[in-house]
Amino acid sequence: MSLIAGTIIFTRDEQSYFLVTDEVPEPKFYTVKMHKHDGDTALGSIVNGMQDELGINMDNLRFGELAAWHTQGLETTGDLISLYTFEPIDSEALNLDRLSLLGLQFVNAKDVVDFLKNVDMTGVMQLD
Repeated sequence: MSLIAGTIIFTRDEQSYFLVTDEVPEPKFYTVKMHKHDGDTALGSIVNGMQDELGINMDNLRFGELAAWHTQGLETTGDLISLYTFEPIDSEALNLDRLSLLGLQFVNAKDVVDFLKNVDMTGVMQLD
């Protein structure tokens, strides 16, 4: 079993927002478990989780990038989790109340700069 992380990113008024947990003191990205022995794929697992658990309409999202998230900071490689990013076609269609009830929220990137520094884009290509 492996953990897979995902986030939704959108920009409004020249500010970027990321979907993260509302954990204190530091948020985390939304994660799901991938079971290779059941034939799960990483992308399929995060898509199913966002759709089934979070109730997100996946037709409203476009796949953005694949990155690596260091859950313990950039100093170690033993904590890497694949991170999939998605961009909404219509950010107004996201059910913020439901996400809040599930312990998730959109935060301004400027408010979580240190957290976002744990995302490693090295060697990851952007998918257009």
